[in-house]
Amino acid sequence: MMLNSLKEKGYYIEIIIIIVSIIFLGIYFLKPSFYEIKYVKKAEIVEKNLIELRIALEKYYQIAGHYPELSKDGAADNLRILDYTNKKGILISFADIYGNDSLKPTEDTEKLIRTNKVIDTNDFKNAELNGGWLYDSSGQTGEIHPNLPKNAYFQNIIWTRR
Repeated sequence: MMLNSLKEKGYYIEIIIIIVSIIFLGIYFLKPSFYEIKYVKKAEIVEKNLIELRIALEKYYQIAGHYPELSKDGAADNLRILDYTNKKGILISFADIYGNDSLKPTEDTEKLIRTNKVIDTNDFKNAELNGGWLYDSSGQTGEIHPNLPKNAYFQNIIWTRR
């Protein structure tokens, strides 16, 4: 009777070990899928933010005749500092056109922080690619790109060409 009880305990322990192993294997193999879904969403957010930003820049240009100085100190966090009144006495506000008082950020990864900083450059190929936005403010072209390395969100996107 005692021997059967020990065999039953051993059998139950084996079953528990097998079940726990299956659970851990499932988590191990499913984790990359969750990881990819997370980064697909981040890439979509950056794309959406880029489109909104480009539309606002073009609308601003149509009204003001020039592009805003987004790389000005503090402008990324307070777009209201770019507000001005034109010669006709009309308030021109990039914040109102954009629909936000601050720029939306690029999303973070393990290697990049979530940031909305703007770097003034016309050389988009030789940037640091560490988050935020690359903007040709001094050249007044209105060209803007996410300041992200290729494949930042595992989508094989070259962000400086977006």
